Amino acid sequence: MMKFLKGVLITFGILFIALIVGGVVGLRFAAQQWQEEPLPDRFTLTLSLKSDMSETGETIPFAAYFGSAAPSLLDIVNLLRTAGEDERVQGLFLDLSEARVSPAAAQELRAALSRFRASGRFVHAYADSIEGNGGIALYHLATGADTISLQPSGLLDIRGIELTTPYFGQTLRDLGINADFRARHEYKGAMSPLTDSSMPYPVRENYRRLVDSLYAGIAADIATARRLSPSSVNALIDSAPLTADEARSNGLIDVARYRDDALDGARTKAAVGSIVSASRYLRDDLDLYEDEEAARIAVIAVEGPIVRGRSAPFSRNRQAAARTVTDTIEDAAKDEAVKAIILRVNSPGGSYTASDTILHALSKARAGGLPVIVSMSGTAASGGYFVALDADHVVAHPTTITGSIGVVSGKLDFSGLLNEYGVRTDGVSAGQNAGMFSPTRPFSDSESARLDEVLDAIYEDFTGKVAKARRLGPAEIDAAARGRVWSGQDAKRIGLVDVLGGYAEAEGLARDAAGIAPDVRTELVAYPTERDSLSDVLRTIEESGVSETASRLEALLTILRYSDVLMSMLGDTGGDHVRAEAPPVTVR
Repeated sequence: MMKFLKGVLITFGILFIALIVGGVVGLRFAAQQWQEEPLPDRFTLTLSLKSDMSETGETIPFAAYFGSAAPSLLDIVNLLRTAGEDERVQGLFLDLSEARVSPAAAQELRAALSRFRASGRFVHAYADSIEGNGGIALYHLATGADTISLQPSGLLDIRGIELTTPYFGQTLRDLGINADFRARHEYKGAMSPLTDSSMPYPVRENYRRLVDSLYAGIAADIATARRLSPSSVNALIDSAPLTADEARSNGLIDVARYRDDALDGARTKAAVGSIVSASRYLRDDLDLYEDEEAARIAVIAVEGPIVRGRSAPFSRNRQAAARTVTDTIEDAAKDEAVKAIILRVNSPGGSYTASDTILHALSKARAGGLPVIVSMSGTAASGGYFVALDADHVVAHPTTITGSIGVVSGKLDFSGLLNEYGVRTDGVSAGQNAGMFSPTRPFSDSESARLDEVLDAIYEDFTGKVAKARRLGPAEIDAAARGRVWSGQDAKRIGLVDVLGGYAEAEGLARDAAGIAPDVRTELVAYPTERDSLSDVLRTIEESGVSETASRLEALLTILRYSDVLMSMLGDTGGDHVRAEAPPVTVR
């Protein structure tokens, strides 16, 4: 019966994928038969940033074909590069009304805007309102434009940077729950919200230095861009949120106006009335991303928590699954068109084993002669920093949160709570430490000692590899590690990072490392590419057992959410188990 069920599920999966692929092929064929109006000779591009922006692309295969995929950070960087070389493009109207960006993503896009403007084009930034805790990062991005417009009724909410978290230690103790987590060392604050009732002093000291560094860099950039004194910018930030009139009168924006008026201003600046959306432009110029004569640099993302195994197709959860990342690294290494790899890291860490798996794959790629450059985005901490240890160069934004060289593990012990309500647990086990991570009892003395030994070994391995890779002495690695987090600016100062910057700097280092001639064009291509999506799905179906295949059905049904888009396009055109497992040791 089980074999029959497995066969039915696998057959269903394959037929479903075949239907999707057939639909995609049919839609692409239909699209080729229908020609849009050609783009005008001169025009202004419009781009509206959204809040959910991934590093390199959608995790759902074929999502782009259904119109559901928001442009990734890499997509926008490539778009601005292409547009900056296109004589038809006069400028860019950038709508930030729905955007939400991290400080590092803001710096990446701000640099891309600067390169676009350096080509002789203009940038008009507009928002109906800039609000929320991320407002200062979004405004930082806006200061990369020639002109900033805000709706008259909008706010400029640049209140600064806050790092805060609730602390449940006392509450858990009152409930009879013991949060027994061990960290290496005092600055490793990942689990302190569960163990403490307030921020521990070393963690507070570390976080204070971090937010001060992030704030200072952003405020300095704002002052330079808006031609204001640093003291004036600090005073305005302390007065925020500001009304549109207050922002304009103090020089933080240029005009208080509505979107249609701001768009008219862009038309006037371009001296042409034609407006073309970024999506329309890309449909016309996709061939610019497939230059056969260009040297290809593969961009591989390590985005989200680092976990063991392979990621599930169709899942919207952003996780850096080790086998998926290593498969992608191996595929890029086998591609003769690929001359170098940029590993784009935006991860708080996760499984130490999974991080080491990714590092090993990168080491093999380098040993095979393929240069590897690590480009750190918003966060590259713990395991997210560990994966960078065998790179030719490490690049980070000044506002990247990195480091956190340490380890933490432990468990929640609910025995006090259970005892209070008369709940008793009982069972049998084989092996002295079989129940080590049981949530129904505390660690025994021998289990506690063993956990400490494991954490010490992992910390020694982690710091030893960092010291060797970064050429740091014992005192230097101790001052950089112990769980401390750093801004990219400070990380470079203490030797954890080589270069400050983003994709442009990483690309330049990749060119040099690969020996690419100055007159040869390079292109940044996200891996895995779209052509790999189907093979990933089929491989998952092939390797999955019954339970895994069944769990995929719910994920596969996600595609049905695109049915309305598809139709629109066509119209226009139980039981007990023996447990022998423990939670992973994390390097967050």
